[in-house]
Amino acid sequence: MLPVWAKKPAQPQPVPLSTEQEQQFTYYWYAAKQAIENERYAEALVLLEFCKMINPNDGQTLTFLAIMYDGIGQKDRAMSTFRQAFEADPAVQWNRYSFALLDQKTEESVREALAVMEKAYAVQKAKGNKKAKGERRKAKVDEAKIDEDLLEQMRRVYMGTRQWAKAIEMQDELDRIKGFDAYSALNRYRAYAGWGKLKKAIGAIDKYLELEPTNIQFLMFRMELMEHMGAKQNELYALYDRILELDPMNLSVLNNYAYHLATHKGDLQKAERMSAITIREQPNNPVYLDTYGWVLHMQGRDDLAIFYLQRALSNSTSALVTDEVQKHLKQIR
Repeated sequence: MLPVWAKKPAQPQPVPLSTEQEQQFTYYWYAAKQAIENERYAEALVLLEFCKMINPNDGQTLTFLAIMYDGIGQKDRAMSTFRQAFEADPAVQWNRYSFALLDQKTEESVREALAVMEKAYAVQKAKGNKKAKGERRKAKVDEAKIDEDLLEQMRRVYMGTRQWAKAIEMQDELDRIKGFDAYSALNRYRAYAGWGKLKKAIGAIDKYLELEPTNIQFLMFRMELMEHMGAKQNELYALYDRILELDPMNLSVLNNYAYHLATHKGDLQKAERMSAITIREQPNNPVYLDTYGWVLHMQGRDDLAIFYLQRALSNSTSALVTDEVQKHLKQIR
């Protein structure tokens, strides 16, 4: 199915306004703006329609009109006018139209919103490259002045539709404009993790940790990835120790560390000490209770282990946690 912006047949170039028309347009436009500022919306609507009669191809006027139509409940007319605004000036008037499409929350409307943004992106790049033509060649990002908000919105929608490669492409564009930072690293981590490219996800995290090696949140991201990848025990334990050195009361790390030691025949006394801290701080947390019960079982203290696992079961509100606790109880009994 063709996107909306591709359905309309080519239109002849608009005829330039005369001096008198430009003056009239300017008068009505600023009168409409003043009416909006003073909350005289009915008057503003009439004035904007006068502006449209004088210049039917002014994208900003059409966008304001669409907003007014939406405000009075004329949803179909609003969408039609948002589309007209976009067609008149796709490089600038993409925003409201794409957001209105996304608000519909259907697969078709999301595809349409992406098509709108991709068209705006192409037009912005073409305009930037045309402007640079004949000048000394500069970096690509300097030639094409791409709207950062557009790149960010495209990245988000690509992520939401699981188009990981395109999400990374948009982040590349953003990095060329703004530079690499924590937000970039986080976006890359999430995209690569969703894509299943866990080594690349770790690479994004490590690149940021080179800039800020004591950032606990990014160390935690790295820990989660390493656990998922089944990293070597000494590498994983070294990371656990590093995080606990920075944040000794990090309950999530204490719990994960204890459980890993218990399931891999590690130092069970150390595992019990760490797990005991978690249930002291959160005595009703079913995940922490499950870990403590499992550590006790690995020490051969099954009666006490069953007591804590039953407490975990009674406090669990998650089917996933409940299944894990029941699996441990079954193995003990």
